[in-house]
Amino acid sequence: MSLKSDFTIDVIDTHTEGEPTRIMFWNNIPKNLRDALSVRKYFIDHYDYIRKILLLEPRGHKDQFGAILLPPVNPDSDYTVIYPTTESYLDMCGHATIGVSTALVALGYVPFEGNEKTLVYDTVAGTVKAMVKIENGEPVSVSIVDVKSYFVKKIKVNVNGKNVDVNISYGGNFYAIVNSKDLGVDVEPEYIDDLLAYGKIIREKAYETLKELYPENRKNLEPLAMITDNNHDYRAIVTFAGNSFDRSPCGTGTAARAAFLVHEGKLKLDGSYVNESILRTKFECRIISWEKVNDTIAIIPEITGRAWVTQLCKIIVDPSDPLKHGFLVQ
Repeated sequence: MSLKSDFTIDVIDTHTEGEPTRIMFWNNIPKNLRDALSVRKYFIDHYDYIRKILLLEPRGHKDQFGAILLPPVNPDSDYTVIYPTTESYLDMCGHATIGVSTALVALGYVPFEGNEKTLVYDTVAGTVKAMVKIENGEPVSVSIVDVKSYFVKKIKVNVNGKNVDVNISYGGNFYAIVNSKDLGVDVEPEYIDDLLAYGKIIREKAYETLKELYPENRKNLEPLAMITDNNHDYRAIVTFAGNSFDRSPCGTGTAARAAFLVHEGKLKLDGSYVNESILRTKFECRIISWEKVNDTIAIIPEITGRAWVTQLCKIIVDPSDPLKHGFLVQ
């Protein structure tokens, strides 16, 4: 059997507390791009078909997630990272950054000495620093210092004839946060269809508010939905575009939730909490600094979690394959 191909792509697969990340390196980008947003736009304009090859069926699935490592735009950074989903791109992603950092150390892509390796990434949301904890030469956890995170606004959203409180908060992406009690459902795997349906309604309504609040924004205003479990203080599920959901506790969601908890007076400005996913996996979050911006408190959160390399593979794109660029069945 011979393998014909237009090209091949080497990828690294990881999972971070249950959520997958498919990682690839891509250097075919102009060197004069001024920021990560420009890098992402160039990639979308010229190479968005690669996102589909990586993440869609038959090589992926509707909940697949990616991270593309490109040359840094800032001299003090190690990489620019963009975060593709099966539908679009996020501005930042905590679980993927933890996965990327784990893979870079575990597979020897970056040199290190001692018990910690620091990596710096340019993302559309801003500069993100990751500290990889190393034991016996192996990465065991990653702590990421996220971008400024803050509460935005409380709105009312009609869900199945009932007006519920939705709190919009930012942690590298926008989140629409709602309590499961107001939806009449628990954050448990058996309710996943209801959670996804409610998340879609909440995201669409919150998006309308964000477009009004930030009419000139060039980044991604489409929010993710976070449904918090009324029966467990810090359990939650995050749903996003394509009716996908995060198996991990969600890194930028953990940051956005911390900012909301500060706004509500439920988390101190030097405080910490543990966010739990629908799979019961956990991220630790602690606030390392804060500042007041107008009437809003903006925090800098540090999120700690674990990731594992799950496979190394070579994607083959056969020119005779009518589905070579992927497809998605919802």
